[in-house]
Amino acid sequence: MPGEHTDRYRNFIKRLNREEQRPGALNDIKDLLDTKPAVEVVSAMRDVGISEIVQCLNVTNPSHVDLTCDVLRLCFEKFQAGEAIKDFTSNFMYLLRHEKSCVRKLAVDQVRKAVTTDPNILPVPQYIDVFVATAQMICDPDIEIAQEAVLITKNLPAKAYPKVLEELRMALQQNSSSRCNVFEIVVHISAKSHELFKLCAKMEYVDFMVLELQSDDVLYQVNVLELLSRLAIKPHGINYLVKHGELQKILGHVAELRNNPLRGLLIPGYMKFFGCIAHTYPKEIFVKHADVFDELFDAIRSSDPALLPVALDTLGFVGTTVEGKLCLAALGSKYMEAVDSVCTLIRTGNTETKVRALNCFAGLISVDKDPSVSDTNPVDHRVTLMTREWFRSLHTKPMETLFDICKNPFPDIRQAAFILLDAVCQHQWGEEMVARSAGLVEFLLDRSIVYTKETNEAKYDVIKRLAHSPAFDTVIVGRLNTYVEQGPFYSESQLEVAMEEGE
Repeated sequence: MPGEHTDRYRNFIKRLNREEQRPGALNDIKDLLDTKPAVEVVSAMRDVGISEIVQCLNVTNPSHVDLTCDVLRLCFEKFQAGEAIKDFTSNFMYLLRHEKSCVRKLAVDQVRKAVTTDPNILPVPQYIDVFVATAQMICDPDIEIAQEAVLITKNLPAKAYPKVLEELRMALQQNSSSRCNVFEIVVHISAKSHELFKLCAKMEYVDFMVLELQSDDVLYQVNVLELLSRLAIKPHGINYLVKHGELQKILGHVAELRNNPLRGLLIPGYMKFFGCIAHTYPKEIFVKHADVFDELFDAIRSSDPALLPVALDTLGFVGTTVEGKLCLAALGSKYMEAVDSVCTLIRTGNTETKVRALNCFAGLISVDKDPSVSDTNPVDHRVTLMTREWFRSLHTKPMETLFDICKNPFPDIRQAAFILLDAVCQHQWGEEMVARSAGLVEFLLDRSIVYTKETNEAKYDVIKRLAHSPAFDTVIVGRLNTYVEQGPFYSESQLEVAMEEGE
């Protein structure tokens, strides 16, 4: 039977040479592909080829082009990932560079399928031209194709990048969207290994990114800053920026913002950039460049709606580490005024602001997110004292205030409140406050209150933490441990079913 299908396929292919028979032949091929097992039609295609089908793309009739694309799509779907590219490499090179976007999309879909299934399906030496052609499509005028090319290029085998990055330099001469696509690839692969980062740096991609901050296109600048922020949180990224003077250049741009009429659009990007660096290297930033955070503190104090969201996110991110907390505290009144403002926003802000402020405060109070803190390396005593004082800034009765927020009817606010409560309970002083708060433990153990999945999980984290606390008597600890054993989503109906089955 397989030979019969090959003969039929060959006859259909021959009919493609006659224009009047072409639509019928394409539909016959389509029917064959639709109705026969993959193994048999794949064998036929390998024997006869697909070149004649590909040639049908070069006609003026749009309906014929669409039909041809449908046939080719069916052809490729019959193959395992990467196999069609291996069997018809020259055809794919043609399809990837075709003038019609629907054709290019057809080809790039198959490359994506191969690379995302296994980056090594297509060995680099044999298929480097396919990888390069795909990478060049990040400049494609069709945004969907360009984005798909970015996804593929970010996930190629490491051996492909020397050639691919060399060819991508041409994209730096294209529009800002294409340049951002290049930078996104560079940042992504730089995070994979120090060796790939060195390759990107050697080809001057990082220097070019910093240079682009001089662009007159504000939105483009913001995008570049976002990408530089992702690069700067990696040790090799920030080390390069410092060692090669690029960080100093960026600081120079910050100083120039005072006279920039569009500063309101740019400040959030710079704020986030330096926040990312300060999270990893707080001493270096706060000792030498503390003034770059003046805008952040001003935004929080003034509740500037344009800057407040990123200011809160950045402050919380910087303060998640012990070193970050100590550096912030060293700023004195400037920082404490910001803490007071965050607490005011928690009490009086709108829903979005309240959630962000709660998450920010949780970052400042929490110590668990710092990898330097462990059972064998307890938190610095100074941090214990500082965080307790910061929490007291929430209200004259801070735990009662937080308890009330945990009962807020808005799910996002409740979830953020439980996250803050979990941060508070990472300290002995926090556990003791909970133990002294009338009704709080009963509230936590009450399963009759309906929460979202995320809020249930956040509350469960609090209870797991309290279950090991010496602040409670054995009866309460027993109830907390029972809750932990039952899990976050246990319900009374489950208990009833279990009892009935037992009877």
